[in-house]
Amino acid sequence: MRILLICAVGMSTSLIVKKIQEIAPEGVQVKADASSNLNEIIDDFDVVLIGPQIRFRETQIRDLAESKNIAVGLIEPIWYGRLMAKEILDYAMDLGRK
Repeated sequence: MRILLICAVGMSTSLIVKKIQEIAPEGVQVKADASSNLNEIIDDFDVVLIGPQIRFRETQIRDLAESKNIAVGLIEPIWYGRLMAKEILDYAMDLGRK
């Protein structure tokens, strides 16, 4: 499974990605990137998670992802702020199984 965490610039989210990579099962790939790059990279992923700081773009991102049969969800602000990698990974994995 390939998971993309999308945010404003991709820097703060990279901290979460690092923590997720430490606990992710083999075969799970996780990357963070800026929302400005989404159109160019979305096809490389199975799940897109939207960072809290760009929640206002949810409809636009969800429409794009769903048009490509890519699962999409919002990262809970508390998970994001506390770097709760396990919760974010579990959520992404659940979305990817649907």
